[in-house]
Parts: sequence; structure tokens; C-alpha cells
Amino acid sequence: MITELERKELKELFQGHYADDVLTILSQNMVLNRNGEPHNAKYVRMVFQGFRKNTDIEAAIWQHAAEKKKKIDIQKAQKQHILNNKP
Repeated sequence: MITELERKELKELFQGHYADDVLTILSQNMVLNRNGEPHNAKYVRMVFQGFRKNTDIEAAIWQHAAEKKKKIDIQKAQKQHILNNKP
């Protein structure tokens, strides 16, 4: 389960946009609900907020967080590289 502190940090990292990306990860991994259908954004948000427990969705949330963090780190490195190489 995602703790309140982790949720706060993840919200800052995601800046409010995460459900569609998490659903994409779930579909790529072919993770379905108990009825054999893809999960919906509402259920992903419920898991994120701690109202429901689902380890597959939590894993997808953490995978998305890792990808997002890596992307931000690359952007910061590019910015530093550009700003430090002034002609």
C-alpha cells in the first residue's frame, strides 16, 4: 500500500497526471481485473489514494514514477549541459 508520505511525494512528481500512463503500463503488461477487462482510471486513482489494494496497480504506479523521475533527471542534465556551455 502506498503510504500518505509516499502519496504526497508522488503527487508532486506526477503533478496530477498519472492515471492514463499507469493504465498504459497495465495494458502493456496485460493486467486485467477479475472480470477479464482492463482497469479504469477511477480504480487506479482509488488504489493511489489508498481506498483499494491492488499490488499490480501499485507496481505500475511505481514503474511510472521511476520512468517519470528518470525523464526529469535527463531534462535537468540537458538543461545544465546547455547552460554551462555558453559560447
